[in-house]
Amino acid sequence: MTNQVDTSEKLKQELFGFQIFFITLSVVIGSGIFTNNGMALAIAGPMGLIIAVLIISIVVLAVNECIAELAQQFPVYNSIVEYVRTFVDEDFGWVIGLAYWYAYAATFASQTSMAATLLEYWGLATAWRVLICYVMLPVILFLLNMTGVFWYGVVETIGGFLKLVMIVAISIYLYTIADDVSSPSFEHGQGFSSNGQAQCYAIPLTAYAFQGIEVYAMTAFEARDGHALRWPARWTAYVAVVVYIMCTLGEVINVKWDDPALPKLHDGVSNSTLSATSNPGSSSSMIVIAALNTNNRSMAGFLNGCLLFSVFSAANTSLYVASRTLWGMAKHFPRSSTKELWVKKKLAILSEGTKVPAVSLLVSLLAFCWVPFLQLVDSSAVQQVVQVISISSSTAIMIVWAAICLAFIRYYYWLKKCEPRLRYHNRPEYIRLDEKYIAKGSLRILQPLQAWIGLIGCITIFAFSSATWWSETATVTEVAMAYGPHMVLFLIFIISKAFSKNKGWVKLKNDEWVLRNALDRLWIRKIDHHEETALERLDSVMKSLLSSKLWGRFRNRQNSQQRDGDVHHRSEGSTSAETNRQELLTISNDQPV
Repeated sequence: MTNQVDTSEKLKQELFGFQIFFITLSVVIGSGIFTNNGMALAIAGPMGLIIAVLIISIVVLAVNECIAELAQQFPVYNSIVEYVRTFVDEDFGWVIGLAYWYAYAATFASQTSMAATLLEYWGLATAWRVLICYVMLPVILFLLNMTGVFWYGVVETIGGFLKLVMIVAISIYLYTIADDVSSPSFEHGQGFSSNGQAQCYAIPLTAYAFQGIEVYAMTAFEARDGHALRWPARWTAYVAVVVYIMCTLGEVINVKWDDPALPKLHDGVSNSTLSATSNPGSSSSMIVIAALNTNNRSMAGFLNGCLLFSVFSAANTSLYVASRTLWGMAKHFPRSSTKELWVKKKLAILSEGTKVPAVSLLVSLLAFCWVPFLQLVDSSAVQQVVQVISISSSTAIMIVWAAICLAFIRYYYWLKKCEPRLRYHNRPEYIRLDEKYIAKGSLRILQPLQAWIGLIGCITIFAFSSATWWSETATVTEVAMAYGPHMVLFLIFIISKAFSKNKGWVKLKNDEWVLRNALDRLWIRKIDHHEETALERLDSVMKSLLSSKLWGRFRNRQNSQQRDGDVHHRSEGSTSAETNRQELLTISNDQPV
């Protein structure tokens, strides 16, 4: 029998569905679509970039369908870890949680580095770039997160909305300035020996730009209720894919694949670093290059500012995700003995009042804060370390996606195996495609095809990450960049298995009670906040955004008007004016405004 999870110390559940939608978009729309796309264009040509984006879009949507269904059916705390623990393997779930934390903690450092690189456009001195992006930015974002999830949610809701408007407007701008558009073709550059090899490496590059599409599942820690996760789970990925394809097409028709301003690869890594010798007025971002090619420097500067804002916002959400992941692992990590580990207790500490995981937030901030400073060192070996951490943080997310697809596949077949017994005992809430099954979506009927596409797609990206050395001897940097986190996590998994009591994967027995016990492990971690009606949710939103006193006056006025209407309706047809007057007085006394 499972024990109820201790909820005496939990995060504040204050995020609405529209906030979760924009928070997820905020982390997805970072710098990847503008820098990674440029690198892929220089490697595989315009057609190679378009094909790569279309392939990755299919894989991302397939992965999202798995995460979305699980998040709707089981809106649980620490969901990324819990799904893998429940349907694949206990120890593997914790390793996936570690990979997820690394992906966003290291990405936060990479985004601060990218912000400093963007400031080069205006010729800002290196000392000022370091001060702003490596010192002030982390401190400001840390303090913003410490104010609590309410203010974080407000800031990132506004930021996510502005970024969505920004990327749509940029796409329209790129279409309007396009000139001399030629048919896209496959090319190969940057040292690749064939179009096929270049195409294979362009696919992982574009995939990394979609990192964060699963973030809505992690917001379950602070979502108001299960309903708040459903709409973002169904639609966020589709919105992100549409705007990415729009922007990619605009970039392709404006920037030539052999443009010298595009980022270049050396030893399998990008050449963008923060050095003392900056090149003001130039950029490797495709939208800025497109504006500069039309000699519109004011627009180029504005677009560079948009990119800077986008990176700042994505860094904020990366820090948020990393801190919640670390806190969730510390809070729910199983005890190895009757005495809790000191580190586990410290990481699970919440701040008074705001209920923010302060220690986990600080650890996530400091874990890789030293990485950007390495860019100040004029050494190729040091620069390679920076690039390895930057790229490997993105490859780590592919491990997470593959693991969740695998978890969904096992969940799907376990339900199918036990479906006859579930129907016999009248448990429609566990039968997919039944009306009482909570998870909804127009593409549910295509499962498990989408889960297999997601799993195979992530494994393919894993394999294609080695394309830089298919025609030559691999370097240590290339191997570490492609498979560094995979090898480290595999080693951790082997060690954990050696000391674990659970030697095998979760057994998918043809036993309804075993299945229901496994699902109960998820249900006891379900969001325990009451799911309100649509009107109550609107009332809560307005109370949060406006002062309670101002909103209270508005609601009282609405109630007064409604009561006056009821009085008028009841008074119609009455033959006695005195009766009408008495009725009005009675209602007014019983329900004072």
